[in-house]
Amino acid sequence: MGVDEFLEDVNEGILYLLDVDSHNGKEMNFKVYDEFSGIFQLWIDAAPRKHYDVMDILVSGGNMAVVNDHFMREGEIEKILELTENVILKSYRFESIEKFIRLKGKIVITSENLAPLVPAETYVFKGGEICPWRN
Repeated sequence: MGVDEFLEDVNEGILYLLDVDSHNGKEMNFKVYDEFSGIFQLWIDAAPRKHYDVMDILVSGGNMAVVNDHFMREGEIEKILELTENVILKSYRFESIEKFIRLKGKIVITSENLAPLVPAETYVFKGGEICPWRN
């Protein structure tokens, strides 16, 4: 599906953009981020590995950068939170989520099993969509 066709079909305010190329070790798709910025609030999950990758995501049109403790070392997440609050942690490990919140992280994506334990704005995946968690 092309960008124009996609835009005709979508009426959402937030777009969770999963950059599969970046997850597979290729370059981030900055051109795509730019095409969607200004149209949607972009939550970009590009598997950043370093704090400067997160800054690149934000500068290139992302409103929020999604970081995953699977790809990123703990110290990098601390550096990111010192630079910006426009970061979301995607994690399925409660210890990582607790530390993220202690460091003033505000938004978490996790499993439905962990969601009730998270004292922050929390989202889960349901049927291929990201949904706010509600108790």
